[in-house]
Amino acid sequence: MEEKFQKKPIAARRSGRESAAAPAAEAAVGVRGYRIRDLAKAEERRRAILLGAARAFAKGGYDATNMDQIARECGLAKGHIYHYFRSKEDIFTEIRCEAVTRLLERLEAIIRESGDDAEAIVRQAISAAIARAFKEGERYESVLPDPVSLSLENRRRIRTLGRRYEQMFSNVVRDGMKKGIFAEGDPKLVTFVVLRAALTVSNWYREGGKWKPHWIIEQVTEQLVRSLRAR
Repeated sequence: MEEKFQKKPIAARRSGRESAAAPAAEAAVGVRGYRIRDLAKAEERRRAILLGAARAFAKGGYDATNMDQIARECGLAKGHIYHYFRSKEDIFTEIRCEAVTRLLERLEAIIRESGDDAEAIVRQAISAAIARAFKEGERYESVLPDPVSLSLENRRRIRTLGRRYEQMFSNVVRDGMKKGIFAEGDPKLVTFVVLRAALTVSNWYREGGKWKPHWIIEQVTEQLVRSLRAR
């Protein structure tokens, strides 16, 4: 039942976490058919594996990282990891899909709370994207490029989620342009430029430097929002 610990959690988060209504018997079976006695503990370990793997990939790159290195980073025996994931590629794909899913959920919540205030939505979305660089569970995800060796199916999974997020952000930008809040331009191009600037803060941030996280979030957000405004 590989779907329980890999693909279904992602799909469930996209549709309001419908997994809560799944039959108990299905939820109690792991990827290799073993019975799960403690679902909460199993999910906690699964998350720990994803975080440890993200650290390992960020340090050594996807192609140079093997399951032994992932296991060492997680502090687990390699055999334990295979209870949750079938391969390194499955782990990497899950890391990337969960990262984008969280961004989607945050943007959806921001839109619900901010109504039709395009600038408020964009400001909060940018801040949320930048803040990932300072969260232990997320800081490594945005520095992981998709490797060329990734299967076409998994590339499509990741890209489909990414396009949903970009389209949602682009729709807000387009609305702001129509209302004269943002300068006229191509919403898709503007979205690409703004999101890349926000999501790659992890690439240059150095922990312990003179620029503190809250200051970086505030200043980078303001710079990006200012670049959008109609003159």
